[in-house]
Amino acid sequence: MRKFTLILLMLAIVPAGTDAFAQGAPKPIFGAKGGLNFANIGGETDNKMKTAFHAGVYSEVFFDYFLMMQAELLLSYQGHAPFDNQPFNASLDLWYINLPIMARYNLGYNFNVHAGIQFGLLLSAKSKYTDTNGDKMTFDVRDQLKGIDIGIPVGVGYDFLDRKFSATARYIIPVNNISNDGISRRTNSVFQVSLGIMLFRLDE
Repeated sequence: MRKFTLILLMLAIVPAGTDAFAQGAPKPIFGAKGGLNFANIGGETDNKMKTAFHAGVYSEVFFDYFLMMQAELLLSYQGHAPFDNQPFNASLDLWYINLPIMARYNLGYNFNVHAGIQFGLLLSAKSKYTDTNGDKMTFDVRDQLKGIDIGIPVGVGYDFLDRKFSATARYIIPVNNISNDGISRRTNSVFQVSLGIMLFRLDE
């Protein structure tokens, strides 16, 4: 797990340090971002959307003034809420470290569209429900789920004040089955809205 996390960090940081893309283009940007997740579990389940959050860092490397690569490293709270208030209708709390790597195209100076691939590392999985006596119970279900999640993020964004601030809306299209039982199919379904702030530009 530590090796995988180190690989994710290197993938996020190394592209921003290369000079191959930067000839005549704006300098790479590093920043922090956070926002809301509207998450659910799709597949053979009947659940309710969970409103949660994500937070982390990002980098942008410019090929030219219009095309760039964007990488992020995010702590993301996902899963689903109970469908109703009936006993034994459980919620699912999932914590991931996600690494989205995206190509981004600027339509004009401020508006952009982006798409790519996202790798997620499952950190924790808890199932919670209330029994018929009103007692709340929590179970670790980490072994029931796969440790890696893969998705395809697609979205739009808008930059403010020379990219010092940004707003994005994104949907992560699920790719793989996260269920570990070999029978059922379960997928992460997440829509995100985020705000970002530039921390610094390289060589500024």
